[in-house]
Amino acid sequence: MGEGEEWQVTLRTTADRYPALEAHLLHEHPWDNPELTAVPIAAAPEGYKAWLDKSVSEL
Repeated sequence: MGEGEEWQVTLRTTADRYPALEAHLLHEHPWDNPELTAVPIAAAPEGYKAWLDKSVSEL
């Protein structure tokens, strides 16, 4: 427990790219144990899924 400002951020990526995103966030976050959770997209329009796949690229 500590004191300080806390933010909730929603990031979207593909399941294939999640491990890289998680590793980056854990490495860069100043806290020892930040809250980092993943929520799978159970359903979405095909157009959105295509946009997401196109938008996510290798770092």
